Formats: sequence, structure tokens, C-alpha cells
Amino acid sequence: MDSALVSIAVPIYNTARFLPAALDSLLAQTHTHWEALLWDDASTDGCARIAADYAARDPRFRLLGDGRNHGIAGAMAAALEAARGAFFGVLDGDDQLVPEALASMLALFQTRPELGMAYSQYLEIDEDGRVLGPGTRFRTPYSPEKLLVEFMTYHFRLMRADAYRAVGGFDPVADVSADYDLCLRFSERYPVAHLPQPLYRYRLRHSSVSHSARLRQVQATFAAAQRALQRRGLATQYALSLGLRARHVLRPKATGPAR
Repeated sequence: MDSALVSIAVPIYNTARFLPAALDSLLAQTHTHWEALLWDDASTDGCARIAADYAARDPRFRLLGDGRNHGIAGAMAAALEAARGAFFGVLDGDDQLVPEALASMLALFQTRPELGMAYSQYLEIDEDGRVLGPGTRFRTPYSPEKLLVEFMTYHFRLMRADAYRAVGGFDPVADVSADYDLCLRFSERYPVAHLPQPLYRYRLRHSSVSHSARLRQVQATFAAAQRALQRRGLATQYALSLGLRARHVLRPKATGPAR
């Protein structure tokens, strides 16, 4: 795995303040055989200029984009269409990888080559880059069933390229739930593993999707879980509903005549 090329999609949209730190975290990787697919999604704040500067300095950065705004799902899908690596990952343009992220993930795949995807733990940071503490999503143990009601396969994720293509890749129609939708499809076809190391720094921002479009995000993730229930042939046995704090609740459907 020491020689494996890792393709990292970096969807970029108006994150000029944070983008240099994100790209510097790739330059700091102990596994140096990577390519970064910098998809500028029609930014208006100078992101394209920053990305172009990194691409001019290091050929591992590839600046992509067609001048149109595709949204996060479309940007990730489009970027990875150009990927050449054996493994795929995503780094948001305002987040960071820790230096050993790629090496640690590849070491896991070395010992477990049957995996389709693996995910790590993550740290939350504020807008100034200060570490706030560990994230909480990974605390729920992974299973394909639990993934229906809770998104624990969060950051950082590494995927085998052939497995990514086999499950259909990121669905641009999935909107802000694209990563959750992809993980659900992975869970239906391949083994997935959790690496208990904090390999990703997830930036909390007041202008992020989780703050400014929470309802849209909840609706999109709920729809992704509904589609998964249908694919798994469980829709006749179980029904999903939204519980308190926008959590999915999976309950057996009532059988027999109503009393």
C-alpha cells in the first residue's frame, strides 16, 4: 500500500479563508503518493485563484471545474470522475487532514483488503482552527442496520476506487445527503470498518450547511434512509419516522387487522 495512489476530491465553494489550511494538510501527509482534485464550484471569493496557485506549485493538485455551480453532491461526483487513484477520499475545502491520515487508512486496508470503505474518528475545530474536542458521531458502533438511523460513518472516509464505482459513486441528485447516501449503498454491498484514530479536523462554521440549511439537510438524509429501506426489501416490515432532534426512528409495521 506504500505505493498506492490516493485521489482526494476537494469540493471548493467560497472557503477562501480556510482553503490554504486544507491544502497545506495534504502537503503535510506522510503518505505522499496522492492527487488532489480541486473542484471549484463557481466560487466568488477568490478560491479559484488560491487553488490555481497550489496547482502551479505542485502537480499533485489538479484544478477542475466548468464554471457552473453543481452543489456539493455534483462537485464531489464530478471531481472523482477525473480520479486516477486506487483509493478515493474527500476533504472539504474548509476542513483538514492530520498528517498520518492517508498512511493510517492505507495500513488498515493492507490488513483487511476485503473492505470497501473505512472511516476514522474526527476532531471538531472552530473557525480559527482551535480544537474544540472530539466529534460524537463515531461513538455509535457501526452496523448496516444502525446506519439506517444514525450517520456514524462520518470523517475521514477512504474508499476502494473499484468499490466506489461499483456502488454508483456520489449521486448528484442526493443533494446535501450525498455522503450519507453513498455510505448506505456501501453498507449494502461491502464490509465497512472503523479506525479508532482522529484523522480529520471538521470545522464548525456558522455559515455551514448544518447551521444555515438544517431543515433541508434533515429532509435529504431522511429521503436517503427511505431509499435504503426500499433497496433492502424492508419497506413492508419497517417504517421510518423522524424522532426528537431529527433522528430517524425505525419501527416494525403493525400486522393484522386494527382493533
